[in-house]
Amino acid sequence: MKMKKIYYLIIGLVLIAGFNNCSDDDYTSKYHNPEQTETPSIEKLMTGVFYSAWEYTFNGYWRSYTWENDVMGVYAQTIGFLNAPGTIYSANDSYANGRWENFYNTLTQFRIMQNEYDKLDDAQKTSYKQFVNLAEIFVYDHLSQIVDTFGDAPFSKAGYLSITNDVEGSYPAYDSQVDLYRMMLERLGIIYTELEDGKGSVSSLLTEQDFINKGNYTLWLKYCNSLRLRLATRVASQGSLAADGKLVIAEILNNNYPVVSNLAETIQVLPDEDGFNLGDQFRDGFKDHSRASQEMLNVLHTVSTLGEDDPRLPIMYSKNAQGQYRGLSTSETYADQQVNIALPESLRVYSRIDSTTVIYNRRLKSPIVTAAEVDFLKAEAFQKGWATGNAKEAFIDGMLHSTQFYFDQNATSPSNDGTKMDIPDESVIKAYAEKVWDAATDKEVVILTQKWLNFGYFQPFQAWNEIRRTGYPAFYYPEDATAQLLKTLPNRVRYPASERNNNTENYQAQVQAMGGTDDAYIKPFWAK
Repeated sequence: MKMKKIYYLIIGLVLIAGFNNCSDDDYTSKYHNPEQTETPSIEKLMTGVFYSAWEYTFNGYWRSYTWENDVMGVYAQTIGFLNAPGTIYSANDSYANGRWENFYNTLTQFRIMQNEYDKLDDAQKTSYKQFVNLAEIFVYDHLSQIVDTFGDAPFSKAGYLSITNDVEGSYPAYDSQVDLYRMMLERLGIIYTELEDGKGSVSSLLTEQDFINKGNYTLWLKYCNSLRLRLATRVASQGSLAADGKLVIAEILNNNYPVVSNLAETIQVLPDEDGFNLGDQFRDGFKDHSRASQEMLNVLHTVSTLGEDDPRLPIMYSKNAQGQYRGLSTSETYADQQVNIALPESLRVYSRIDSTTVIYNRRLKSPIVTAAEVDFLKAEAFQKGWATGNAKEAFIDGMLHSTQFYFDQNATSPSNDGTKMDIPDESVIKAYAEKVWDAATDKEVVILTQKWLNFGYFQPFQAWNEIRRTGYPAFYYPEDATAQLLKTLPNRVRYPASERNNNTENYQAQVQAMGGTDDAYIKPFWAK
């Protein structure tokens, strides 16, 4: 059987492919290729793990255009889209395959790193353990995205071909999503303890090799705990890991484990460093997805209900030609949308995502975990009694930190094509947030709505997760009667063709375990 590339690319091929926008000299000096030297270089292998996933870590073209905006932004209604008959809920198989293969390339890198680490003596292992731990945190962030997208997935047996050279044994069986979530929750807790124990002896090599947190060890502790808190919250409401999730939430919050707590601690990647010259990729990622979602505007445009609009509104969206905020809506007919879209710019009907803040922002920061997300995780936990704390205070902090994040994107943009303005005083933002809280009859819904809004067009995949997990915010999704496969909003993405063709035996076994069909309407175990 001819070997395909999924799961199996060796590190040299993985790192060479896909770096057209990076300077070869910048990145090749930072990773270790075990084919070219016999000297282990664990810290450079860590960088290789990070680099292998760059396309789905940055909000660049491939992630934003093909995946997050074109698919997830539609499912989450964070992006304005056309109600085109037959294709409203479609998920392009080649784009799904791109997301799938990118993760398994990254996992292959990590397996090589683990293998090289296992060859070290005990003293060397002590020195290099932190690099393996940091790479593992990053891998679990991306593994959770694969699980949340597709469901059960190969992991425990995947990514070993370049180590074992065992072709027949290299086709991995699937791990259940429940087992993978349980493993991630347990391992992230262990990793945090190990990192905390080792924080007195941080390697001097970390700063040079780490383009995620720039060598800031404390931020890695917070990344670890914040990711664990995200995953614990995802499973805590229902499903077989609900009790486990609540225990982890209480462990983190009641013991004041360090988590992302302010703008400066945002876990994010920056485009103008480490050879990532993304340039026009950000604009290209939004070029066909630049119109506003009416649902996003409904949350921000509150002058008629609260006497003022959300402070984020003018730097998130532009007004239309009539000086109004209007987005594409699922309640519109496709025919009406086509007429409106065809009008010239002087008569533009729909608001756009602000071009200074996002579209022409060559310094766009790509968030991984924001302080606002963590605040809203806290607010939900406090509101539901999963941990001890003040839900209202956490909610107000969330709106404050979200506002600061969006204004920071605006402030650092070199573009003046759209809106450029200073952030309001903190007291003004907090006063507005208190209005939002006090006006809400259902506090859980307002927490989840603001969390969804904060993810917005930067993290639409996470926004879709919240809708599936809780049912909120509750939106109208029209039936697409002419569609062949997806007539209504799906619950997952079907496994891509490459997996069906390359890992056929295990794929077929997985389909049987799912009830005999690779159905897009099977819910994740944590979904409502």
